[in-house]
Amino acid sequence: MHLISSKIKEFHLAKKLFQFSLLITFFFVHSCSTIQPQYGKQVDSPKETFQESEIPTHRFFLIGDTGDAGEPASTTTFEFFKSRIDKADSASTVIFLGDNIYPNGMPDENSNQRKKAEQKLQLQIDLLRNFKGQTFFIPGNHDWYSGIKGLKAQEAFVTAQLGKKTFQPNKACPIDSKKISDEISLIFVDSQWYLEDWDKHKNMNADCDLKTRDEFLEEFESELNKNQNQLTIIAIHHPLLSGGTHAGQFSWSKQLFPFEAKIPLPLIGSFINLLRKTSGGSPQDNQNHIYREFINRLKTLVADRENLIFVSGHDHNLQYLESENIKQIISGAASKDEAARAVNPNDFSAGWQGYAVLDVFNDGSSKVYYYGNKNGSEKLLFEHSITEKRPVFTDFIYENEFKATEVSQIYTDEMTRKSGFYQFLFGKHYRKYYSTPVEVPVLDLSNEYNGLTAIRAGGGHQTNSIRLVDSFTGKEYSLRALKKSASRFLQALAFREQYVARDFEETFTEDFLLDFYTTTHPYYPFVIGELAAPIGIYHTNPRLFYVENQNNLGIYNKDFEPGLYMLEERPMRNFNDTESFGAPQNIISTSKLFENLRSDEKYKIDEKSYIRARLFDMLIGDWDRHSDQWRWSEFSQDEKNYFQTYSQRQRSGFPQV
Repeated sequence: MHLISSKIKEFHLAKKLFQFSLLITFFFVHSCSTIQPQYGKQVDSPKETFQESEIPTHRFFLIGDTGDAGEPASTTTFEFFKSRIDKADSASTVIFLGDNIYPNGMPDENSNQRKKAEQKLQLQIDLLRNFKGQTFFIPGNHDWYSGIKGLKAQEAFVTAQLGKKTFQPNKACPIDSKKISDEISLIFVDSQWYLEDWDKHKNMNADCDLKTRDEFLEEFESELNKNQNQLTIIAIHHPLLSGGTHAGQFSWSKQLFPFEAKIPLPLIGSFINLLRKTSGGSPQDNQNHIYREFINRLKTLVADRENLIFVSGHDHNLQYLESENIKQIISGAASKDEAARAVNPNDFSAGWQGYAVLDVFNDGSSKVYYYGNKNGSEKLLFEHSITEKRPVFTDFIYENEFKATEVSQIYTDEMTRKSGFYQFLFGKHYRKYYSTPVEVPVLDLSNEYNGLTAIRAGGGHQTNSIRLVDSFTGKEYSLRALKKSASRFLQALAFREQYVARDFEETFTEDFLLDFYTTTHPYYPFVIGELAAPIGIYHTNPRLFYVENQNNLGIYNKDFEPGLYMLEERPMRNFNDTESFGAPQNIISTSKLFENLRSDEKYKIDEKSYIRARLFDMLIGDWDRHSDQWRWSEFSQDEKNYFQTYSQRQRSGFPQV
């Protein structure tokens, strides 16, 4: 009887385990990814009919995960791709989106796998023999598997045949950019650089200006700011959005065959996939903490940007995804195929081999086309309009009749009206000056200097600003609001992995931070020059104006808020005739200064002027200094080049807490 009872218990345990396994399997199979094309609720198959009469300004051919070039499955796809690019004109670009050599990138010269790796890469290069446009290769995770030495060997192999800077970013560095035209820019990102275990590479970043992940993110933001007026295509191997296996979307087949070796593991396979989806054990999966940090930081930086398109590989399929203001093209199906899922309303996915074509038109609009190879036949699977036409100057026409002066204030009376108890807790500050009405000149940009025109929005983390240019002299100026932005400050410093800027508008948190800014006198920048000049410190010459919407602000009128603004020089070479900068031979940034100091001993810093400037900062209580707030005037003497410094954009002074 005991034996029978024991067997019954074992049976019930096995039954429960089986039921649990079925539950796991059902969890994955329900609404799972498939090889067949899937379309979101708002798209069709394909959405529109392709019209050859729609001639693009520029055409991008996007193909990724080409690392198994030469295998029978990829040969036909490559033939279709070559046939299409052979017909393209010079206004075209091919981008290989990483994982250019399977399985381990470019092995060492002594490896018996080196010749095969070179053959795979050569087959890709041979596709371009009749192509009239330009070509770029970017690295993927597999390209890093032979280390930095292997990555640089792959770069050398490509550039020897296709020319310099065709492998991007170069020198195993994380980021570079390329201007395609006045309307289109490319940013190249080596995402595996960020995800890599740097302890495995003793010479990591030896040839790079950027040495840390934070520096890369700052540079990425800077590139976005520089290219904000163009349609910007970001070529990055690892996608920010995905409906494939790397994002935890598995097909029925993947439940049975969780590994590439195709060993059948029913039930166990589902458990392995569940573990993969929840643990984030692999840095190649979205759930991994490093990958998640990486994509969250990038998502935050691009959340309020327009005219950005991410193009990626990594997933072995074709996908288009739209979510969180991100437009993501995935074209990683050149030599492998794998199921995917269309999750969002505008999404598309197909587990076919193929590639994508991105067309950019004269007005800034763009459209993507996906071509798939099924049983030796090519088919247009999906097409979708991505970006709309860009705003133009004529969208913002104003009939201004400027007054000579205007009375205004930085804060409303209500914003500075605080109770005695509140002031007891937090201090009196300079609140009364923020809400005191002041009469100032009205700025007419068309009549200032030789006429100033807005060229881009500023990238500050506290202040809304616009960069202006005097087209006659080339001198640039910054127009900076005296009212700072609490939401920008919170976004930049407190919520780097989540976009929250709009969430704090009209909240107590925003009110509190705006009040905290009153610890600094609002008009102190306008007396700095009078204090600095007598003690030999170079300085900018800010001027106070009331500014309203006007024609010379162009498309920036869209987000412009009239009010009190500071107009200030943006120090650069063109200001070499300005006495307050010392009338120097040149004016350079801090990063350029360091580059010069490392390159030759003839470059020296005038230590006395630097110490004097730092002591001056301490005297006025300006502790908010970073490298981009310094500029350096260059002078030659006795075959030496000396740099004297001055600071710009003081953000705090004469603090009162």
